Amino acid sequence: MVSSTSFPDVQNHWARPFIEALAQRGIVNGYPNGRFLPDNSVTRAEFAAIVTTAFYQIPRRREHIPFVDVPTNHWAFSAIQKSYETAFISGFPNHQFRPSTRIMRVNALISIISGLGLTDTINSELESKLPQIYQDYEQIPDYAKVGIAIATKVRVVASYPNIKLLNPSLVATRADIAVFVYQALVHLGEASKIDSEYLVSATASSIATSPATTSPITTSPITSPNPENNIVREYDIICFGDEVPGVLSLVCAGREYYRRMGKYPRSLLLFKGNSQLGIGGHLIRGALSYLDRSAVPSSIRSQYDLDIFGDSPAIYQEFLRRSGVYQIALDPEDGSTALRQMLQEVRADILDNIEIESVIKIDDGRITGIKLTKGETYTATQFIDSTVNAELAQFAGVKKLKGFETFGLPNSELSVTLTFQTKGLSVDRIKNVESQYLKRFTNLSDTQAQSWINIAAGNKSEFADNLRNSLTDENGNLKTMYAGRDYIDVRSRALSIAYHGFRGTTLSLESSGSILDNGNVAILNPSTLSWNALLFDVDADQAENLARQKAIPTSNMQQEMYFVGQWFKSLGAVEAIPAHELYIRHAGNITGVVRPLTGADMLSGGVPMEEALGSFSYHFDIRGGIKGLGDRALEKGFETEALLHPQKPLFNFGIQHALVKNVPNLAVVSPASGFEGYASSAGRIVEFNCGVGQGIGIACAIALSNRGKLADISNGEVREVLLQTQRLPKIYGMNYLAQAQQLGIFENQMA
Repeated sequence: MVSSTSFPDVQNHWARPFIEALAQRGIVNGYPNGRFLPDNSVTRAEFAAIVTTAFYQIPRRREHIPFVDVPTNHWAFSAIQKSYETAFISGFPNHQFRPSTRIMRVNALISIISGLGLTDTINSELESKLPQIYQDYEQIPDYAKVGIAIATKVRVVASYPNIKLLNPSLVATRADIAVFVYQALVHLGEASKIDSEYLVSATASSIATSPATTSPITTSPITSPNPENNIVREYDIICFGDEVPGVLSLVCAGREYYRRMGKYPRSLLLFKGNSQLGIGGHLIRGALSYLDRSAVPSSIRSQYDLDIFGDSPAIYQEFLRRSGVYQIALDPEDGSTALRQMLQEVRADILDNIEIESVIKIDDGRITGIKLTKGETYTATQFIDSTVNAELAQFAGVKKLKGFETFGLPNSELSVTLTFQTKGLSVDRIKNVESQYLKRFTNLSDTQAQSWINIAAGNKSEFADNLRNSLTDENGNLKTMYAGRDYIDVRSRALSIAYHGFRGTTLSLESSGSILDNGNVAILNPSTLSWNALLFDVDADQAENLARQKAIPTSNMQQEMYFVGQWFKSLGAVEAIPAHELYIRHAGNITGVVRPLTGADMLSGGVPMEEALGSFSYHFDIRGGIKGLGDRALEKGFETEALLHPQKPLFNFGIQHALVKNVPNLAVVSPASGFEGYASSAGRIVEFNCGVGQGIGIACAIALSNRGKLADISNGEVREVLLQTQRLPKIYGMNYLAQAQQLGIFENQMA
């Protein structure tokens, strides 16, 4: 890095005077290109370097404990050692420091207060005033409330653009840290005061006259009492649910509105989960690290000069890049950090741990507000629902088909997964373990191994033979797992058989209620693997209830995970850590959209080329199976195997299957969108929905700036924006007309 006191990218930045003052002291530096990058995030290692430089005079308070992930040749080794000794930063369990982890605003503030020894400067009166100072007080972790009260009292806290929002769980930017550190120096009497409207004061008068609430370009909610003395907070766009497609649609809406209007809309992300566990729904709190990617045939890739996964939506590519994804594996912590940063850049507010009490609508069907069980009402002009069960849409009166009612099977549903990480189990080790099991299970003279197969088969000889046969390919070769750079594809059921032999249960969802499947594995680092493998059988009502209950695993699921953990430890794992939430693949589909999307539509190429916003390919994956589909097909007179396992589509997509006709300012961007038939299977994939979400975000911005209805925005209008901003991907959908016609007949008859 280079030292400078004037950076070209901070000239109009809110934190400019603080950044330049610290740069003059040599506490912060710019980059070789002369820029400061004020809105970039700060890692724990970078934070340690800044605070130890700024507060070099702080005496050592404790002995240094070596961290296993900070070798002596690490660039920040000395700073990390000193930051620990002076009590600015502590480590994590197992002697980890996690130097590359981005530091959140709340943790940066607490670290500064701790390192400066200000923990005895609080009084209960000020702590009790925090709810009046910060509108998002409930998002402050309990352990941090005293420290935040201290930081507020000594005027270390700054918040842009609205000082009434602490945004504790957002990643701290370089600008945030510069202001926090400078204000701490002011408190110590080592720096002169700098006036800024974004410094938080603990006095009631300063709160009442906050410049941030009167600024004409504020992106923060305006509050006023309603007749029942409840709080009403006004926004332009609200996204309910924090699944990644919804979060990215909110980001795209903010960017496009700024491009049109020169300011960001007032946007809010509302969701039921706990943001302290991460933002990003089942990819993050559900820890679904193995990403399902667009599966484009090699001939099409060659014809259109495409990468291995085709030409993904620009917003999805950005998310993967910012999350550090190589091909497949997403580290949940990095993914959450990327999403927080993107939301922060468009000035979006975040409110977690909420429950909807009711939805307010007007005569033409539009939603005007969401009332929460805590009493607050949040109003907006445009709404996005990114929940797996279309919960906001249901509150708004939109009809939703249960389970796979689209096939006439309202009680049937896809299995749910409790993903987990194994620590201490290397790729080579698990490959070797699987190889040994494969050899034993295919050796009919190995009586113990054959007894395990019989247990996994429920002592059914035909099932046992099927399991044995599934372990080899058509040439008699063992189906060993394939390991790429950041993922493993498990091709055989050898590990599954071994686990169920250990557990004493049948390898059948219907019989046992849960199975350890031959799932996908993401390689997060050489000794950390993420497994999408532990499936649980649920019906439609159970899937809906789980979704409404924050996707929290049941006690039975947690008990099964205990046995999974014990088994993996027997293979050499140090621990097996379950995700905080379940991965719920599907929970029904809404009706009444502008234009439903069917499996036949997908096979016929999707929306016309001239309207398309992108192309996507994925097989009609019904992992765990749709219970009763085969029997119902036979009842309807369909005996063709091809209709139960249709050809993989390669289709163009738009947004109209996500727009609700009778609630014309609502879009549903999730597996619960207006999919019919087999489309409800392929339509659950995150990458595809992120492309739709990109379009929905742009449509929201168009409707907002034109004061129009979201449901009236066409694919063509969104496509034109993608063209203008050079974000339109290559379009390469394929029409499999004969198969599409056949599948259309099947889907109509089944419904």
